[in-house]
Amino acid sequence: MSPDTAAEPVDTVDAERLATIRSLEAQLAATPRSLRPHQHATLAYRLGLAYSEHPVGPPEEGLRRALACYENAAGIFDPRFDPVEHARVLNAAGAAHRALGDVNRAAVLFERAAGLLGEHGRADERAATLNNLGLARTETGASADAVEVFSRAVDLFDRSTAEGRRGWIATLHNRGLARAAAGDEAGLTGALDDFELALQALDANEAPYHYGLVHHSTGVVLADLASIRPDGRIGLLDRAADEFAESLTIFVRTGFPFQHALAKYNLGVAVAGIGGVDNLRLALACFEDALAALDTRLHQAQRTQAYARLVQVEEQLAARAPAPSRTAHFTALVAATPDDDRVPLLRDRLLRLLDLPDPHRHAALVDLALAGYQLGPDRARLLIEAELGVLVELPNQWLEVALRARLEALSRQGDDVEVAARALDEAVGATLGVPQRMFVRDFLYSLGWERP
Repeated sequence: MSPDTAAEPVDTVDAERLATIRSLEAQLAATPRSLRPHQHATLAYRLGLAYSEHPVGPPEEGLRRALACYENAAGIFDPRFDPVEHARVLNAAGAAHRALGDVNRAAVLFERAAGLLGEHGRADERAATLNNLGLARTETGASADAVEVFSRAVDLFDRSTAEGRRGWIATLHNRGLARAAAGDEAGLTGALDDFELALQALDANEAPYHYGLVHHSTGVVLADLASIRPDGRIGLLDRAADEFAESLTIFVRTGFPFQHALAKYNLGVAVAGIGGVDNLRLALACFEDALAALDTRLHQAQRTQAYARLVQVEEQLAARAPAPSRTAHFTALVAATPDDDRVPLLRDRLLRLLDLPDPHRHAALVDLALAGYQLGPDRARLLIEAELGVLVELPNQWLEVALRARLEALSRQGDDVEVAARALDEAVGATLGVPQRMFVRDFLYSLGWERP
C-alpha cells in the first residue's frame, strides 16, 4: 500500500463553501463580459477554483463546472497580452482534467502553462506548474520524462520562504517517487537520495504532512530495496520499520485515518518480514489497527489486502506461539516490549478502544484486562502500569471507564482474584503520584473494591 482529511464539522464547512460559491456566482453575473472583460475573467477563474477545490456536491460535478469557468476565463485572457493570467487558467484546468482522470489532456495544459510562465511569470509559479506536469507524466507511465521535469522544477523554488520550501520538498518527494517507479536498484537508491535531501530541510512543525509523507515513502522504498538485496534484507526492513513508525507520529488515526492505515499496514509488512514471535505479534497488531482505520465503504480493496495479511500472520503465530485470541497476542507483545515503548504501544490500542460505542467499548476493555491477567501477576502489573500511564493523560471520564472494565475483569479471576487485585494495587502505587493515587483508589472503593 502507498498513501485528504476533514477536521471541521461537515455542515459548517458546506455552509461556508456554499456561501463563497454563491457570492462569486452573484459577482460574476453582475460583471458583464462585454463591459468589464478582465474583471469577468478573474471572477470566472476564482469561481472555477471554488467549484474545484470546495465542491458542495459530487466532486466530478464541481470539476466540470470549474472547467466551464476556466474555458470562459481562457477565452478572455489572451496569451499574447495576458500570458501569466492565461497560464494560471491553463494550470487550473489541467488540475481539473487530471482529477477527472484525463491525464494526457492535463499534461498538454500544464506544458503550455509552464511555457508561458517560463517567459513571463515568476519562477515559483513555473516551478509549481512543472511539478504538476511531472505528476501527469508519472501517471502516464513516462517516469524518465517526469524525473527530468521535476528536476527543472526543483531548481526554481525560492527556498527562503516557507511556501517555497514546501514546494521544493514536495517536488523532491515527487521526483523520488518517479525514480522509484522504475523498480530497479538505481531508481530506488536515487529515490532515497531525493527523500534524504527533503528530510534534511523538513521541519515537522512547519510542514507536518510532508514530514509524515516523506518518511512513509522512505519506508516504502527501503522495503522495496530489501526485496532485491537479500544480503541486506533484514537491515533494510528494520530501517523501513523505523521510517513507518516515524510517519505515524504525524499520521495519527484521528487526524489522518487513511494515511494512518497505510503506515500501519506497511509497518506490519516490514516487521513480519523481519520475523520472530514479537515482530509477528507487532505485525498482527498493526494489521488490526489498519483494518480499524479503513472505511468499510471506501477502502474495501485495502481492507481485503490487510485482512489477508492478518490471517497469514495469525497462522504463523499459531504454529510458533499459540494464544487463545488476538488480544492475548497483543498483551503478550506489550508485556515483552521495553519499558520506554510500552506506553506508546498501548496508547494506540486504548485510544481506539475508548472511541468505540458502548457496550462494545466496555467489552473490549474487559477483554484486554482479562488477557493481561492471563499472563500472570508480574506481567499483568506491567500492563496495568502502562494502561494507567496512558489514562492519567486523558480526561477522568476515560480513567473511570477503564477502571470499571478492569474491576469486572478482576471479578472473573476466581481463586486468583487476590493475586490479581494485588497486581492492580501495586501498579497504582508504582505509577501514580499521591493525588492521582488517592483519586483512583477512592473511585475503586466506590465501586466496591477492597484493597488487598
